[in-house]
Amino acid sequence: MSATELSLSLRQAQRCHLDGDWAEAERRYRACLRDWPDCALAQALLAFLLLQTQRPEEAETWLQAAIAAEAGHADWHFNLGMALARQGRAGRARQAFAAAVALDAGQLMYWTNLAASSEQDGDLAAAEHCCRQALALDAGCADAHFLLAGLCLRQERHAEARRHNAAGIVAQPAAHGPIARIEAYCELGQHDAALALLHGWLAQAPDDAVALHLLAACGGAPPPSQCSPAFIQQTFDANAATFDASLAGLRYQGPQWLAQCLRRLALPASALEVLDLGCGTGLAGAALRPYAQRLHGVDLSGEMLARAADKGVYDTLTQGDIIEFLMAAPPPCDLICCLDTLSYFGDLRLALGRMARALKPGGLLLFSIERGLQPLPDGHRLQPCGRYLHDPDWVEACLADYGLRLEERRDMMLREEAGCPVPGAFYCAERMC
Repeated sequence: MSATELSLSLRQAQRCHLDGDWAEAERRYRACLRDWPDCALAQALLAFLLLQTQRPEEAETWLQAAIAAEAGHADWHFNLGMALARQGRAGRARQAFAAAVALDAGQLMYWTNLAASSEQDGDLAAAEHCCRQALALDAGCADAHFLLAGLCLRQERHAEARRHNAAGIVAQPAAHGPIARIEAYCELGQHDAALALLHGWLAQAPDDAVALHLLAACGGAPPPSQCSPAFIQQTFDANAATFDASLAGLRYQGPQWLAQCLRRLALPASALEVLDLGCGTGLAGAALRPYAQRLHGVDLSGEMLARAADKGVYDTLTQGDIIEFLMAAPPPCDLICCLDTLSYFGDLRLALGRMARALKPGGLLLFSIERGLQPLPDGHRLQPCGRYLHDPDWVEACLADYGLRLEERRDMMLREEAGCPVPGAFYCAERMC
């Protein structure tokens, strides 16, 4: 094969490659290399196809040969980095990506992949530098923002992590649902964009309970005193199938604290009348069951209750609003559990008062809140996510107002959101005689 024939054969192979006929393209590339085994371009083109077809080891071999012959192609170094990264060889991949950047510093992908390999290689400072170089080229580079969010998390720079995660979502809106985008806009202070998205949502579904509640949460309507039952039911019915797995991924701490608290209390086994308010799929039920003579769960979401029933730990389950349930004067309880539920109430006084009345003298109330880190003048504040923050000192004052003596308060992470800890407070209070 002459040089002219080689050039023609390579163009034909590339045409097959671009047309998606990868098997024919590979056959033609290999035919060229049989006649011209030292053709660096054929080696590099074949290696790129091998990368696309998940054969990084062979791709590495061909790319090493091509680069040894012609070292001035940034994209060949980049492809070598990709081949090495897919084999888990972060240090070598980092060297290859660095070579690509040295030859062409204007490519976003070169910087973001160098950032990722630097992080995997343990050099967080270099990884952050690379991300910021990528953002200097394009401030809307979603990959750079998400990488920076992860780097900030590893260094416990949580506020920065939240901002970069939000910026990544805003930069890549098609990959995220409206709720995630609304929260991201609010995190970045782009409230007009959040409200515009909500108004568009409501134009299509004027009565949507989630959109109406989030409109208030984002400042587009007066905040309600609590989440509407329709919002809660719609939200949790939609997420019931994946709820347990999602909370596990978010490192939800409620059941662990509950089990530890119950052990510290040294309560009698199988002796108590226990009420689990906002029981959801029954995650608290396993911890409560050993102490319960009778365990009753209440929740608004029928889909969540169906999964609680499947766990087989509750004696009875009721679908309904917890305040309405308590106002119907259920039998007095020895223990009420209300985990990750009061975040859907603003002013907690009605809920706490009704719970106190439902307890026997000496009965215990165990519950959690999302904890505000600054004093809240009204004791609570509606967040853009639709849940309420509460001032823990205000909550303690409310307990005293209703004859509940605080036995324990633990300020600790409630769960994670976008990898960042959500501050929580867990309470154990006893009803005074």
